[in-house]
Amino acid sequence: MNTFFIEFRDPLFGVIVFFLLLFIISFISYWLGRRKTIGDANDLESFLGKFDETSTASIGSQVRDDTITNETWLQLAIGYEHQGHFEKSIEIYLALLAKKSDSLTQKEILIKLGHNYFKAGFLERSRQSFLQILSNHPRTPVALHHLILIYEYLQQFDKALVVMDSLEELQGGQTTEKLYLQTRAMLCHPKATIDEKADYLIKLYAQHSQLGYLVFDYLFTHRPSLAWSHFDQSLCSRIADILWRVPVEHLNMEIISSNAFLQELFSARGDLNLVRTSATFEFDTLMALRRANYTKATLQFEYVCTTCHTPSIFPFYRCSTCHAIDTIDNTMSLTKERFEDGNTFL
Repeated sequence: MNTFFIEFRDPLFGVIVFFLLLFIISFISYWLGRRKTIGDANDLESFLGKFDETSTASIGSQVRDDTITNETWLQLAIGYEHQGHFEKSIEIYLALLAKKSDSLTQKEILIKLGHNYFKAGFLERSRQSFLQILSNHPRTPVALHHLILIYEYLQQFDKALVVMDSLEELQGGQTTEKLYLQTRAMLCHPKATIDEKADYLIKLYAQHSQLGYLVFDYLFTHRPSLAWSHFDQSLCSRIADILWRVPVEHLNMEIISSNAFLQELFSARGDLNLVRTSATFEFDTLMALRRANYTKATLQFEYVCTTCHTPSIFPFYRCSTCHAIDTIDNTMSLTKERFEDGNTFL
């Protein structure tokens, strides 16, 4: 019987044990990988099941026919996206996902799908798309960034800050965006008083000198006296639209009289008569009209992002196109002042 057993001291016994362990480890690794692949496929099927109603037989069946390559369908979907036909591009992406391609391809398609849902305004579906990406590829900055935007639009700033911490771990250098999210969270806090919010903004700007438009927009709207006492005169031109809306009873004559831009702005508005001419065409024209007793002219402001140069008729704290923060600038134009008649329908 001893002939059937290999002595443990025999070198051949160690070789056999080594290959046996190698086989066991390889088998376990293969089994775990297979299990993960099946789990990912099930997760994807579950994810697609949430959006079955968006797929139509026309495009979906054509994508699954394989008569046209996936790369061609992707280019077509991108073309639809650029034209604003988000419904059609979404149908193509969902059909491509249903074909169960490799993991990296599915990730790229899911990113495009989530981005389409985001641009089309379907924030919850966009959120689910990016969460699906992160469940299999947690180190995906673009998915984390879009989740932050989604939570910001939903005003769920606590969740946005949690995701922001993860993004900082991956990329670092997100101080401005984190400050912005913390500030928006404070301003939207239902239990914080106006004075508490104003005090927070004053300390924030004194410490970081960032988010100037957001800070002084809030302060001049709710606490003008505090805004003037902490006013940064280097922002005069950039927040000209905010200053243009400040009521005459809240003007600070000491600061205005020491600043040439403010003298011209409020003289053009007609509240003061500190200067008669200006190098700025719009101010100079308004002053001339005031001297001619014409009071129906005013300024109209348009806004532009200094990063991507996208124009907007509305002021913004974060650019809706490139999502940059605190990059707003304004342009002035002359317009006729509009008065609304208060009509009763009784």
